[in-house]
Amino acid sequence: MKKLAFMALSIVAAAGCSTNGDLQDSTPAPAPVPTDVTSVQLAAFENLQVTTKQSWKWVQHEELRTPMHLSTVRTGKPVLAKGADAALVTLSVLAEHKALFKMRDPARELSVARTEVDEVGMTHARFQQMVHGVPVAGAELLAHYDRAGRLTSIDANYIADLHDVDVNPAFDASDALTMVKADIISRSPVDEATLETEDQRLVVYASNKNLTAPKLAYQYKVRAMAAREPAIWVVFVDAKTGDLIHRYNNLQTIQGEGKGVLGDMKQFEVSTGSGGFVMTDASAGVQIRTLTAEQQQVRGTAVTSTSQTSWDTGVPGAGAAVDAHFNAAVVYKYYKEKHGRNAIDGRGGALISTVHFGQAYDNAAWDSTGMIYGDGGQMFRPLSVSIDVVGHEFTHGVTEKTSNLVYENQPGALNEAVSDIFGAFIEHSIKPDAVNNWKLGESVVKSGGPLRDMKSPGSVSQAQPAHMSRFVNTQQDNGGVHINSGIINNAAYLMTVGGVNPVSKVEVAFGIGWEKSEKLWYRANTKYFISSTNFGQAAQGVLQAAKDIGLTENETNIVECAFKATGVAQGKCATLVDPQSSTPGTSGTDDPASDDSGESPGADDGTDGDDDVEEETVAKPKKRRRVITQTTGCNAAGGSADLGPTVAVIAVALGLAAKRRKKS
Repeated sequence: MKKLAFMALSIVAAAGCSTNGDLQDSTPAPAPVPTDVTSVQLAAFENLQVTTKQSWKWVQHEELRTPMHLSTVRTGKPVLAKGADAALVTLSVLAEHKALFKMRDPARELSVARTEVDEVGMTHARFQQMVHGVPVAGAELLAHYDRAGRLTSIDANYIADLHDVDVNPAFDASDALTMVKADIISRSPVDEATLETEDQRLVVYASNKNLTAPKLAYQYKVRAMAAREPAIWVVFVDAKTGDLIHRYNNLQTIQGEGKGVLGDMKQFEVSTGSGGFVMTDASAGVQIRTLTAEQQQVRGTAVTSTSQTSWDTGVPGAGAAVDAHFNAAVVYKYYKEKHGRNAIDGRGGALISTVHFGQAYDNAAWDSTGMIYGDGGQMFRPLSVSIDVVGHEFTHGVTEKTSNLVYENQPGALNEAVSDIFGAFIEHSIKPDAVNNWKLGESVVKSGGPLRDMKSPGSVSQAQPAHMSRFVNTQQDNGGVHINSGIINNAAYLMTVGGVNPVSKVEVAFGIGWEKSEKLWYRANTKYFISSTNFGQAAQGVLQAAKDIGLTENETNIVECAFKATGVAQGKCATLVDPQSSTPGTSGTDDPASDDSGESPGADDGTDGDDDVEEETVAKPKKRRRVITQTTGCNAAGGSADLGPTVAVIAVALGLAAKRRKKS
């Protein structure tokens, strides 16, 4: 069999209509069929639509050639009965339609990670892909049910044809650890005694498209916080040969520098301790603790004082502990009040900040156990000074405990963007500023521009792309996690307040407003993103979340337009209407719409853009194509939402399996 070229696509089945809205057996004219979709998959997709009596949108993963997103409108029959096990129901559904994912036995290939019912009554079932009992790194599946029990969407990064992988290692995990540590030491000098091995496990590694074949591997997680360049290394070693397959640094940073404090007075909660007071706040029902590393690269000890009114004085970076402690409490309150989240882990776990980390450490980071802040070097203040920086690091923790986005390549850039986005949301919640809220770390910088600018990503010193046409392919920075995040950042800016993308010059005429945007992004990150979600999948997740929170059709068009403006999705934007106007919109869900009001757009002047990208405008009305509407049952024209830059939209008629052209 010839190897097929990878490509991404969206498949939407066209179907006939009846007066009651059910699908009929009428077959529209044939449409082109992508070469990487098999006739067996098409037959399974046809069966899915017939058995559910719904039209489904199918987005194919460009590398894995299995569906990365399936979604439908909520007109079908419930399949998840009240009180039923969502995991078992999902496995049953997948067993019936397993050929669509090229699965053999979902019950053996998928292990339940967790199920949950969220605040709007939706149920989510998350699975880890397994091979003979061994987890596949980065391969997951997530199914979503509305509160009536109807299956609304499935997100997945499923890797087919792994059943022949031999899962018997040639040596123990401990045997290769010495080699892993030696590799770490060679990258940044460090005393081996300070290296901490947090995790080692056997996995199937198949996520690197450059691999010729999947490999059985040991995955190690080693903390090297005392190294010249602090890091948390995730390393994969071939469990048959001992070769190092892949590594990345999981220390999630914002890459800033800082020195000094602002000297402003803050009030915060502390606790009594031996001989005085300790910087521990338990007033909110959780432990908010601030530690000092005293210019060493260690976790540190509690910040103490003999006086209630004098803290963290007479040391390099004086006052950094005050900022970190105060800001951590503000960020905790934001997540609790805005999103009902009880601390980083969602269960009231301790919030730990470490200040004065290292000597002139020009960074802040999330290290899987807490936030760490350096005192800065020559250009910047201590990074705990900035509320959006603290919000950024806190959000890395939330991401790790929910979607767990891998910290490299597109998932890593999405991870960084989510932290930047919530840094902006959190700053806006306490000090609204139409300009500075979209800049990250402006209070950290002594002179010059901010660390990031979400409105104009290319305008900061560490220039970022604002459009997929400028996406940077690099081996540095974990595949550009701090660089390419600018694309998603700009999409979030555009959908929130409106504006013009500086590269494509596409205008998002209106925004949905801050409150709806922050609800949208929180739900997408915690309910729809999985560890290996890429930019295209992120757009789908955000659009699914838009349905859940009750955005109108117009508001959903605004969100979609922002992704089109940044090149994450293709096509021209639909005509947009000011959400604050009295023009009625079509609800994107059967749930009640949110009462939040949108805000007026802040158009970008586009001064940092380029003129070699074809300009798109929203010049004339465009009818929004819908697969199914809740009033008429279905649209005979079919169609789908436009998708990512490498995603082609096609219509596939029911019954096309037999007419599928032969693969080359």
